[in-house]
Amino acid sequence: MAWCLPWPLRYYTRPNGNRICLVFTTGWNQYVEAKGVRVGDQLTFSGHQVSGADGKLEMRYKIRVTRPGPVIFTGEPVHLDVEYLA
Repeated sequence: MAWCLPWPLRYYTRPNGNRICLVFTTGWNQYVEAKGVRVGDQLTFSGHQVSGADGKLEMRYKIRVTRPGPVIFTGEPVHLDVEYLA
């Protein structure tokens, strides 16, 4: 999958029992509207460390949004990347 342009999102984390919840505070509504995210889409959040221009490690995050497509394989719909849907 090709890397897409950066999207400015702000978030914070809060404890919720034994888990930590991620809460978006800024930019999420604009992202959802621009990308056409809708109920039933699957979102996958991932992060990895990269070396910045100054040589320090920094985190980069990626959001992958997929949607059930019209194709069925072994009884399950094949999910398509929303980024590439027309």
